[in-house]
Amino acid sequence: MSLKFKNQLKGKRLLLKRAKPTLGLAEIMFLTIDKNRQHLEPWFPWPKLTQKVEDSLKYLFDDEEKTKKGTIVTYSLFINKEYIGNISLFNIDGKKKSAEIGYWLAASHTRNGYTTEAVGILEKEAFENLGLNRIQIKCDERNLASAGVAEKCSYKKEGLLREDSFSEHFNGFRNTLCFSKLKSEYKKQ
Repeated sequence: MSLKFKNQLKGKRLLLKRAKPTLGLAEIMFLTIDKNRQHLEPWFPWPKLTQKVEDSLKYLFDDEEKTKKGTIVTYSLFINKEYIGNISLFNIDGKKKSAEIGYWLAASHTRNGYTTEAVGILEKEAFENLGLNRIQIKCDERNLASAGVAEKCSYKKEGLLREDSFSEHFNGFRNTLCFSKLKSEYKKQ
């Protein structure tokens, strides 16, 4: 299954631009992560690994290699020309026709429906143009905002993965919520 990822996806308020490895994007990504460490570190391990612009640039180059293989595509989220975060379709499996969506947003732009809109834009692309049948969203069960996005986007809660990973931030095992949506459920909306 050869996937052709679009460079841009448009919503009512958001523009999703494919996160290509450029110094300009690496700089704004790093600055946004740096300003939002306290907001991001409870949920993601990568803010600790992002200590300079070069770390963001390396991430973008690594991500681009995976995009060429068809296993991930990451989009940067923009309101007008302001960068506010990222959303990715990853663990793309052509045989199973499935993938996972992950996202993060700058704290100053939360609670405005931007992540919900971004998930809707990306799932439309995945179901209608990439031929996927199933998308899942996973999050730490304490991440109520992320779980809320999955629920607002009509993803069905499949269950809880008990103590499936270790959180350095919380210094203990974490439980992960798993949500999914099927193409047939998407079509009914």
